Amino acid sequence: MYRVAILNNYPFEEVWREVERREKPDHHLYGINYFHHRGYNVEIVHFQNSQLLQSINQFLYRAQFPVPLGDIDQQWSSLQLLNDADLIYAPCQTQTHILNYIKALGLIKIPIVSLAHHPLARGRLSWLRSPFMKLWVRGNDALPSLSQAVADEINSILPLRSSVTNWGPDANFYPELGRLGKGVVAAGRTGRDFITFGLAASQTNIRSHIICLQNSVSNTFKTFAKNVQITVQPQNNFMKYPELLEIYANARVLAIPMVSGFSLSGLTSLMDALGMGKPVIMTRNPFIDIDIEAEGIGKWVSPGDIEGWKNAIQFFEDNEDKALEMGQRARALVDAGLNSEKFAHQIMDIFDKIIQKK
Repeated sequence: MYRVAILNNYPFEEVWREVERREKPDHHLYGINYFHHRGYNVEIVHFQNSQLLQSINQFLYRAQFPVPLGDIDQQWSSLQLLNDADLIYAPCQTQTHILNYIKALGLIKIPIVSLAHHPLARGRLSWLRSPFMKLWVRGNDALPSLSQAVADEINSILPLRSSVTNWGPDANFYPELGRLGKGVVAAGRTGRDFITFGLAASQTNIRSHIICLQNSVSNTFKTFAKNVQITVQPQNNFMKYPELLEIYANARVLAIPMVSGFSLSGLTSLMDALGMGKPVIMTRNPFIDIDIEAEGIGKWVSPGDIEGWKNAIQFFEDNEDKALEMGQRARALVDAGLNSEKFAHQIMDIFDKIIQKK
């Protein structure tokens, strides 16, 4: 049996309890609930331990400190595990930078695997962060990625350090539907372009529903037509899965409208569409590897394309058979292996290779 220390950017213990109560799909655990199947025991490092170190984290964040340091509090807490743990797994790439720097300098030996979601060293002062990101790459034994574009960027720094792991939804969580709903639902928190979606939906007579956070609301929302329903959620308390899935179940198509950006956003909502067996309309994103049109499960729309969104929404209203067929194909991908259990085994395959080299 091997011991794996887990560092994540939100409280994994709480999420695991929600998963066990069937309140949340298990892909939000990024594989750790399956690790015991192959002899990997999980030790979750608490998300918050030291008030002082949390305050330092917050100060550095507000000050926009240019050197990535990861979560100082969690990394300090993990130090007591290093003698007993066989490997560190960070499902979020932001957590372990100091440990990675120390490892790259040869001062610790424990293997570290971080799951890469987003591109490296973007934004202001990226030139200053770039050398540290290279050190971070060298300080990870493996950087499995949720996106081929991110894997390619990592491998341009250090060849063969990254490979794509196909994140998939919890195959046992979502209800079996086998039926069409009505209208279109767009829900989400990060990088959403609800303005383009709302303006497009307003040009149809199709029931449309936006579920968003307060900071996504703008004055433009007031111009949306009456067929566009808006549900605003508190900043720190987005709609829970049971309620959200009931809304999804009654929709014909799920929409994922995104702003044009440089990050992997919208993938969690795409997982929900696959799990629910619903067709999807989504803004093109170079970091999303699932080609929804090539797979026959939905339609792409270019960023900011109001006419494109209107046409796509109308297509699913006018083509019931196509909508049902696309939804069935989406669910078939999950049943064929694009799911959370298969993802966990891909991560454990990486662990096996690293452990064998020790």
